[in-house]
Amino acid sequence: MNIGKIVKSTSHINYVCQIYAPLEIKAPPDVVDYAFGHFVRVSLPSICSDRARERQEMDHSVNEESCCYTVGVIYDTQLLNPAFGLLGPRLSSETQVELFSPDYLSEKAVIVHLIMLGMVEQHRSSEGPVMMQIVHGIPSFPLELNSSVETMTDEEVHRFHLFDDRGYAENLHDYLHMGYLPHLIAQQNSLIPMVILRIIDQLEQLFPHHRTLLSILKRNFAWRLKVETTG
Repeated sequence: MNIGKIVKSTSHINYVCQIYAPLEIKAPPDVVDYAFGHFVRVSLPSICSDRARERQEMDHSVNEESCCYTVGVIYDTQLLNPAFGLLGPRLSSETQVELFSPDYLSEKAVIVHLIMLGMVEQHRSSEGPVMMQIVHGIPSFPLELNSSVETMTDEEVHRFHLFDDRGYAENLHDYLHMGYLPHLIAQQNSLIPMVILRIIDQLEQLFPHHRTLLSILKRNFAWRLKVETTG
C-alpha cells in the first residue's frame, strides 16, 4: 500500500518520506504500516520507460513491460507540529477548524527517514516468464520528488534477498544475500545498528533454513552495539 511521498533527500541514499494524512488518500496508512525497520519501495517510472525503449530498439519483436524500483528501509520517524509552543489566543479549536474550515491547510505531519538498499528491475514479456534483476548496494539512480512510497510484502522482501548463480556450474542453488550491509554499517547514525537487527529478525522468519547463520550474524551485531554503547 502507499504510505507517503518523497519530500526531501539528505544524500544519495537517504530520503525523507511524508506519511499521507487521513484526508489525502482514501485509505490512509496505519502506524503499523510505517513501523521501524519496514521495507519499502519507490518506483522509478522514467528509468522503466527508458529500459523498455532500449530493449525494443535492440529487438523490434520485443513487446514487454518493465518495472524498476528502489528498495529501502525505514530507520527513523519524526512528528512535526509547528503550532507547538505558540501560546497566543486561538479563535477556534481544532475540532471547530475541521468543521467550519475543511480546506484549512494543516502543517502537522509525520515523516519517516529511509535509507536505500538496492534496486529491482522486472521485465515481463508477452511470450516469456518474468525476468528479474536485483542489485544490492548504492542505487545508480536518485529518486524523484513526490514519488510514492509503498510497503513491501513478505514475499517481495524474500525475493529481494534471494540470489542465485545460474551462470556457474558449481553453484546452481538459491541463497540468502545481504549485499547492502557494508554501506549500512558505514552510516554514522546510532539507529542503523538497531535497524540491522530488525532486518535480521525479519529474515529469520522468511529464511528458516538460514536461521543458524542469521543468529550468528545477529549476535555479532548485538555484541558490537553493546561495545559501542558502553564505549
